[in-house]
Amino acid sequence: MTGWRRRWLLGAAVATLGGAAQVGAARAAEAEVDEVVVSGRLEETLPQTLSQFGSRLEVVSGEEVRRGLFVDAGSVLATSLPGLSLIPQAGPFSYNNASLQGSRSSEILYLVDGVRISNRLYNSTPPLDTIPAHMIERVEQLEGGQGLFFGTQGVAGVVNIVTRDFTDDLSGRLQIGGNTNDAVSASGYVTGSAGRQHFLAFASHDEAKGYQVFRDSEYEPSGTDRHRGYRMTSVGGKYALDLSDAVRFTASYAHNQGRAELPRPNLVSEALNNRNEEIAYAKLDIDFSERLSLFVKGYWHDWDSSYSETDTRPGGGRVVVSDKEIWRFDDRGVNALARYVLQPGLELWGGYDLQRYGGRDDVLIIAPRKETAQAVFAQVRVTPEMLPNTHLAAGFRSNFTKHSENATVWTVSGQYDLTPNLFVRGAAGTAFRLPDAESLFAQDSLNNGEIGNPDLKPERSRNLNLSIGGQTEAFRVEAIAFFRDTKDLISLDGATPDPDVLQFINLPDKVKARGFELSASGQATDWVSWKAAYTHARTKQTGSALQLVNVPEDFGMASVDISPPGKPYGAGARLNWVGDVYDNLPSGIGRVNRGNYAVVDLTAYVDVGPGRLSAKLENALGEDYAVLTRRYFRDTGPAYIGHFRGAPRTLHVSYAYSF
Repeated sequence: MTGWRRRWLLGAAVATLGGAAQVGAARAAEAEVDEVVVSGRLEETLPQTLSQFGSRLEVVSGEEVRRGLFVDAGSVLATSLPGLSLIPQAGPFSYNNASLQGSRSSEILYLVDGVRISNRLYNSTPPLDTIPAHMIERVEQLEGGQGLFFGTQGVAGVVNIVTRDFTDDLSGRLQIGGNTNDAVSASGYVTGSAGRQHFLAFASHDEAKGYQVFRDSEYEPSGTDRHRGYRMTSVGGKYALDLSDAVRFTASYAHNQGRAELPRPNLVSEALNNRNEEIAYAKLDIDFSERLSLFVKGYWHDWDSSYSETDTRPGGGRVVVSDKEIWRFDDRGVNALARYVLQPGLELWGGYDLQRYGGRDDVLIIAPRKETAQAVFAQVRVTPEMLPNTHLAAGFRSNFTKHSENATVWTVSGQYDLTPNLFVRGAAGTAFRLPDAESLFAQDSLNNGEIGNPDLKPERSRNLNLSIGGQTEAFRVEAIAFFRDTKDLISLDGATPDPDVLQFINLPDKVKARGFELSASGQATDWVSWKAAYTHARTKQTGSALQLVNVPEDFGMASVDISPPGKPYGAGARLNWVGDVYDNLPSGIGRVNRGNYAVVDLTAYVDVGPGRLSAKLENALGEDYAVLTRRYFRDTGPAYIGHFRGAPRTLHVSYAYSF
């Protein structure tokens, strides 16, 4: 790190951590938002209403995101969402491995403002690696099978990243920052309203040299690129027009573009993944009356990426292995949802969903074909107006696909309030995961030995979540048990006439997940808040007594935030712990346990007039831990284990000006 940047960061950190006692008249909270325009529309409130009918909802607020000085959305999910284990592979804007209630990564659906962003080329690679954190209004996590309203991949749950909303008065925020991994960032947004029109525009830029991903002993002489750098830029905007008090049109567009290095400890002198992403939607919300509401939405998610790699030969010299080879996918569709109150205490919800997706990969050859999926769904809800203290719901979804097999799922859920402070709830049903473009259309018999199968069945699961919880004005606690069986597993195990080529098939095996969660949060005083969670999951495949790879058996988190009322300063601490989690490596290495570590982050801020100076000490205790292991080869020797290191101790500093 250059001397001027280190001095600036350290000086700003001292000012942040030590100046709080000298600032008396500044505000205690960021003046980021003036009178947020609350739409209360059908889609925006869907997670909250589902949480009243048996689904467990966790929410991370935008204020918590900004206090945590997170760079990207993946970092937010990795440290702040109880019940979710998400482990970035190489710091910000990188791939990750995730598990929710003992799930595989491919069983979690990710949304941005209700738009699917999950990878339709490879279900197991969620594209969270371009989304900046500065535009997050909140993060919503619904646990358990959510296939009824959200469709494919909502097997273990849904994570929805909600971007900032409009405000009535002109307001905005400008922020600059950096960290000791030679990173700098700048972001800003402005929002306001003019009569019935509402506007928001935003932009951000993040770049870093990054940290050394592998240990010194694991680098071979041919592995000359030793830092994992990135450069990401995002721009976009939102617009809304209130055509009347009952009708609103909304449109949104975001463009994310950048490049990230893909580290390896051997052979590679440079490996770059260039990314270009578009997320857009247009929506019409109509409240016909107090009894009837409707929204219709069209969306488009386009992901374009190119991969370039130059290798170093052990004997000297370099060779271009890949030169901007394309891999891309697109997902577009239409969905509609309506709510009708049949009578007080009895509601009917229903809708239609159309998805058309496909992809292309020049490295792993995938035929450029499209899959089309359509669905109709309906749910009946009973509210306390009909049955006191009771919320009940039952529904189904029928899915019709062009290439793979159709699927129908159902759910029954509810909550009963035993007392004003004690409740029980549960949800039972089925969910599904449609085949991705790779498993349907792969045509790479020569390089990777795989062939797609257009006749695949969707993976299908049976889910049961049961919980009991209590709450007072000071705290909330809940104990959750979960059970899930997934069948028709999609796997590259089908025989072909060529013994070196395999085809995707549905296995007769099942994956069984059993476990429990404990979650608690509260307000210790009017200036101290806290939350904690612990998850235990046993996930096994038929015929095996071993925990499934990439699924932690145990993990937990705890945090405390200190914000004295009327004071312009605050602080916080976060602990994330991961128990046993395994990788399975080839070349006779076998199972490797890369878990059993704890990471502590410390944060502090001080408000100075309309601005806020913040600091975070990430991995404050300097834990040396691995987030992933892979098999590599010595330049002149055998196979060995390479450990992707988690982020080292890193000092982050930022200044934000709000108006």
